[in-house]
Amino acid sequence: MNKDFGSNFKNWTGSIAFKGIVTFFLGLLILIPVGQIKSLLSEREFRMYSVKEEVIDKWGGLQYLAGPILVIPVVEHYTEVFDNKKELMVRRHYLHILPDELKISGDLESEIRKKGIYNIELYTGNFIIQGSFKGTDEPVIPYKDSEILWGEAELIIGLGDVKGLSGKVDLQWEDKGYDFEGGAGKSGIFQSGIHISLALEQDQTYSFQVKLELRGGESISFLPLGKETNVNINSNWPSPNFQGAFLPDSHNINDTDFSANWNIHALARNFPQTWLDNQIDYLTLQEGSFGVNFISPVDGYFKNHRAIKYRLMFIFIPFIALFLFEIFTKTKVHPFQYLLTGFAISMFFLLLLSISEHLNFSISYLVSAVASSLMISAYTGSVFKSKVKGLTMAGINIVLYVYLYMSLASEDYALIIGSIGLFVILAITMIITRKLNWYKL
Repeated sequence: MNKDFGSNFKNWTGSIAFKGIVTFFLGLLILIPVGQIKSLLSEREFRMYSVKEEVIDKWGGLQYLAGPILVIPVVEHYTEVFDNKKELMVRRHYLHILPDELKISGDLESEIRKKGIYNIELYTGNFIIQGSFKGTDEPVIPYKDSEILWGEAELIIGLGDVKGLSGKVDLQWEDKGYDFEGGAGKSGIFQSGIHISLALEQDQTYSFQVKLELRGGESISFLPLGKETNVNINSNWPSPNFQGAFLPDSHNINDTDFSANWNIHALARNFPQTWLDNQIDYLTLQEGSFGVNFISPVDGYFKNHRAIKYRLMFIFIPFIALFLFEIFTKTKVHPFQYLLTGFAISMFFLLLLSISEHLNFSISYLVSAVASSLMISAYTGSVFKSKVKGLTMAGINIVLYVYLYMSLASEDYALIIGSIGLFVILAITMIITRKLNWYKL
């Protein structure tokens, strides 16, 4: 009984089915080092974002430009009863008024700063903000006894980070010039910004013009605070990414620069022209923000992430090729030799990550693919003592790497390229093995 069991076990462990199962689990085992490379990729990417955030924060931060907004104090008079005596009390509110016309034009000079191996996208923008606040009837105030203090008005402009301001900010209010002061004003609608105190009169129309120079990194966004908001941006950045609640009505993009124009009416946003206190907060205003990102649409880390998604194919197809070579040539391949081949495959992803941090991604891909293919094909030829087998493995790897590069270069068509590729690989494998008698093997 024990002799029969030992004989059957030896036959089973020597069968092609057992070898196939072992090969499959060896392929799964190779996923461990590839998983470690994926973790390293995430770590390096996080490091890149940390460096970028540090540099951008010191330069000027992620900027938005909001305003101007008129903020006017409203004094409410009411009575309270203390010890059976009525006392006159005062409570202060803030009335926010948005401009009827708002035009923002900006010329942004972008540049790339390097820190270590990382490129950081920065810009300096010269902006002109102009428009008008039209005189209206007395605003509706929901308090019986109240007074609007037009003479204590503030004009505020919200900014993402005031560190990005270069020099003073000039205001032309009607025919008079003023300088803004630091701080976002008393109402607290913005966490960061500048303001100026103005003495106004009711039912007057006021025109304004603000000139400022603002530095920032990666992006600039705007809020549609005018009844009619027009924003026009020109920049020397060649690959803008428009983002936010509104896309440009028109834009022109070429190899060296771009221009974009937005026209937004108050009906397209989710807040009114006037409100009291915190009836409308910054988060509500921010829902209507729009602008542009000054970042590369596809960077090396993103392509590395996409490449590593194909790890199963890159591991199992060479393993299948070795397995078929083993069947047709009747040459036994030790599991350790499968492991070495798998480690060589995983080295492609490590080489691609490390080299692409310093060189162009396409060049990095070519170097990594050639190095990996040469190592695997030379090892295969040595194992089977056949140059033909080595060249065949080289051809398989070349097809795989060309296929992967096509998928990386064509993001919109990656799914159909992948589906067709897998279909072709399966078809070729079925054709090659169609006459094999697996039970006899």
